[in-house]
Amino acid sequence: MGPLYALILAGGASSRFWPLSGDAHPKYLLRPDGKRTLLQMAFERASACAGPENVLVVTAGAQADGVRKALPALHIENLCIEPSRRDTAAAISLGCKVVAGRNSGADVLVLPADTLLEPGDALARAVDAARGQADFESAIHVFGVRPSHAEGAYGYIERGEPAGGGIFGVKSFVEKPGDAARALIARGFLWNVGCFLFRLDTFDRELAAHLPTHSNRLRPANPGAVTPEDYEGLQSISIDYGLIEKARNLRVCVVEATFDDIGTWDALLRSGSGGNQGALVTVAGRGNSVIAPGRAVAVVGESDLLIVADGERILVMKKGMGQQVKQAAQNAPEPKPDA
Repeated sequence: MGPLYALILAGGASSRFWPLSGDAHPKYLLRPDGKRTLLQMAFERASACAGPENVLVVTAGAQADGVRKALPALHIENLCIEPSRRDTAAAISLGCKVVAGRNSGADVLVLPADTLLEPGDALARAVDAARGQADFESAIHVFGVRPSHAEGAYGYIERGEPAGGGIFGVKSFVEKPGDAARALIARGFLWNVGCFLFRLDTFDRELAAHLPTHSNRLRPANPGAVTPEDYEGLQSISIDYGLIEKARNLRVCVVEATFDDIGTWDALLRSGSGGNQGALVTVAGRGNSVIAPGRAVAVVGESDLLIVADGERILVMKKGMGQQVKQAAQNAPEPKPDA
């Protein structure tokens, strides 16, 4: 068995956290516990699996400085910067190419930078179980947790035949089922936590079969650097749709953990961060939160509001309406300087 490397994908710029969104405020720099960023938590999770020296972060150029500041323990040579944003299939392929340059016989774990998966060592136990299987090297592994409630905005995995050690075949994937989530849970579906595990040569084989352009330009077995022009010319497609759902031999590893993809302000508050970064006064109301460092905010006669301020941009949201923030961000005008 080869060494294990971990790739953390840290290139997103979700508008669901407007006004703290875009390259200046990527989601993975939010602090669910008020202390550590989601990226720091992901780094700790990855380090428990592969060791900190074998953890790489794939990010966009505009976010590289933020990653460096958030992760002082990250080795500078382990920061992999995309020439342009081409979605997760390209980002993972680029990271695998870097890993292959160090050890072509390596195993690779891929994990997102912006989700919660606790306890922190739960993923490591599932990874060890998968790598302990006699035929591990022939399969691509995904990871799932048992749902705690019906969440229509998550992805789901249907388990197939058991392979032992909490590992199963994969029958199907369902993305964002909405009201059908409850029925999926009743049938034993798992939440998809967005992590993948494979040997480099197995990934190389599937990449060539399902994403030939990515393979020609980024396949791990091909030496040489990737030009920005070649990278920008790649189809923008997720690894899920482009490769995982088409792979020949898929398995799902059950992680004994709690999961939250922290997809909205509501999820961030639910995770334990009560806001209140800044001074908040509530009169004739209750349950309000504020994320406005250095500002004083007063709420009169209203309850269960979240107020977020960043420069000239201010969000006032009724708690429970986090899914609508993306629409507000799309329609919000750019602030104009005073004349």
